Amino acid sequence: MTFDDDDRLAFRDSVERYIRDHADPESVMEWDERKEFPETVVQGMAEQGWFALTLPETYGGIGDYLDMTSMLEVIASASITLARFWNINVNMVGGAIAALGADHLKSEMLPKLAEGKVRFAFALSENNSGSDASALKTRAEVGDEEFTVNGTKMWITGAQQADYILTAVRTDPKATRHDGISLILIPREAEGVTVTPIPLLGGHAVRTCEVNFIDVKVPRNLMVGDLHTGWKQLMPILAKERVALAAMCMGAGQAATNLAIEYCTQRQQFGRRLTAFQAVSHRIVEMQNRTDAARLLTYHAAEKLNAGQQCSREASQAKLFASDSYMQTALDGLQVMGANGYSMEYAMQRHFREAKVFQIFGGTSEIQKNIIGKELGL
Repeated sequence: MTFDDDDRLAFRDSVERYIRDHADPESVMEWDERKEFPETVVQGMAEQGWFALTLPETYGGIGDYLDMTSMLEVIASASITLARFWNINVNMVGGAIAALGADHLKSEMLPKLAEGKVRFAFALSENNSGSDASALKTRAEVGDEEFTVNGTKMWITGAQQADYILTAVRTDPKATRHDGISLILIPREAEGVTVTPIPLLGGHAVRTCEVNFIDVKVPRNLMVGDLHTGWKQLMPILAKERVALAAMCMGAGQAATNLAIEYCTQRQQFGRRLTAFQAVSHRIVEMQNRTDAARLLTYHAAEKLNAGQQCSREASQAKLFASDSYMQTALDGLQVMGANGYSMEYAMQRHFREAKVFQIFGGTSEIQKNIIGKELGL
């Protein structure tokens, strides 16, 4: 089911209401401090139909990538970690199954995902293959009926909640690095799978984990896409991810800007509110300008993605600018709020802790520049 303009606005309004009622600042702070997964809120998101967004209509899907961008902007304005969880499940793994999966996988997995009855994680990165993800070493021996997987994946967000982990594995060790890679849905409860949370600076509500595979047996019918061609087939999925990450950074950047405005218009120094000082007001203006520019770049990329047009450059431009903007906005927010910005009492410190990772994962800022440069023929 696609949305017309009125439907888009109504959908965004419904997202704003749900987030306002269920992801208020106090709750988000508790999730972060307690490293507590917001189970009830995620279940409510599924009941709202959000896990059906962008999936094929045949399998219960609704909406499109413009609706996704709008929704992630709103969710991330309250909790960018909550937005990341949706992105991994639906945009990344759900999108991969929809685009690459065999009919039996689509029929089994996608309706359950649309109803929030199955959860996924995505395992690509390893300790020695971060930006150079094609250098991965996790291997799967190919048998007639099953794969046997051995290796370790790092920085896997949401693995603790996942029913299945979509894992990039090397199935042809003799092939070149960008060949011989396949994508396999590995049940988290399979024998030989171990999930261990990694202590990180931020993003505590949905833990990021190390995942070990020791002689894990996986049926051949859980392969997503074609044997040995997973890396090439994965490229469009990663472009979609960059649009989603840009939307999150833009929404969270606006929240950080709003927090700085609210604080500085109420705070008094030397008998005047802080915004009466140009050094403060100009910095806030720059925060808003960056956020608005990120918004324009993000929706431009989302429009091209939605139209089925090639958007690798635009997706990387949006992700690069929005993540850098969010990091700088969090830094500026800390500065104008002074010691209170550094205090755990205010959300600005969380923005600071969570912003940095968006310049790293999903392709570092330097990798995004490489992609953009290549598209420009440099």
